[in-house]
Amino acid sequence: MIEINYSSSILSVSNSILLHYGATPHQATLPVLDDLLAQNYKNVVLLVMDGMGVKVLERNLAANTFLRKHLRTEISSVYPCTTTAALTSILSGKTPMEHGWLGWSCYFKEVDKCIDLFSGHESGTKLPAHEENQANKYLGYESIFSQIKSASSDIKTCAISPFTEYFANTIESICEQIKNLCNEDGHKFIYAYHYQPDHDMHDFGVNSPQTKAMMVDFNNQIERLANSLSNTLFLITADHGMIDITRKGIEDFPHLNEMLKRHICLESRCCSFYVKDNNKTEFAKRFKETFTDKFMLYTHDEFINSGLLGEGAPHPKIDEFIGDYVAIAVSDTALWYKDCNGEFNDFKGAHAGLTEDEMIVPLIVVEKN
Repeated sequence: MIEINYSSSILSVSNSILLHYGATPHQATLPVLDDLLAQNYKNVVLLVMDGMGVKVLERNLAANTFLRKHLRTEISSVYPCTTTAALTSILSGKTPMEHGWLGWSCYFKEVDKCIDLFSGHESGTKLPAHEENQANKYLGYESIFSQIKSASSDIKTCAISPFTEYFANTIESICEQIKNLCNEDGHKFIYAYHYQPDHDMHDFGVNSPQTKAMMVDFNNQIERLANSLSNTLFLITADHGMIDITRKGIEDFPHLNEMLKRHICLESRCCSFYVKDNNKTEFAKRFKETFTDKFMLYTHDEFINSGLLGEGAPHPKIDEFIGDYVAIAVSDTALWYKDCNGEFNDFKGAHAGLTEDEMIVPLIVVEKN
């Protein structure tokens, strides 16, 4: 188990960027980045590679490769260390406690359903949970792009991803978009996001030949991009790391499953359990006996008060998103449920546990004067 340092985290990166462009930071900034930004580069580029934790770099790239040579410092993700929570922290400048995007699946009492936040589907299905997107309705936030524009109207902000104005869904197209935007006149903040290597590491694992080949390719393409830039501060980080896992199904533990009143929420390595009223004490006892050294079990109040979600005013949805108990993975085990078709996705890699592999990410810095 590792301690989270929100004062030296991906959240600090966003708040340093906000401060640099004259916006009010919500949390602590990162001093090493504040000094770099003070040089007032024409372009500030932040590339987020999903799942590319420090251990992923070390296991798949040689020490003399471009990305590893330019590793300036190691920083922490937020908790839960998963894309839903971490990207929202990067894009809002706020902690998970403040923005409420806690995990892949959250329970909404308004519709009495667990909902996959990014898709709006009822969890375990491919069907919309409601005609109105509940995450958009209840979990809206002001982006760092909007905050920067309000503070510095002369700064152009650009977002590159499969979901934004500057569309890109491969490392090649991301690099091309970054290069083209950097060549334009004027000061810019450019954010780019790639869903790899996370996507393939889920399927093949962190230590697979597929992951190694992909990381070597990413390293080479990013190096070529960096060599083409000028007057640019190029920052590369990740939303979280990844670990190879052993995935378990809650249905294989009927003595636990029969005490739940709905399926597991949040993440397979940060499990939120909603327990039947007359089983709460027994559930905790049996869970600890079953997963003695695999998970740390918190009560609802213990988890909220633990500091794991960061500081700040709690989002109104926090209380209902956290069940009666939360189990945090501290080994290689993940726990989930079968979908509506009785199928179980046996991922090889996962995240959202509280291990160094999942929590520690790089801040890679390339200065092109």
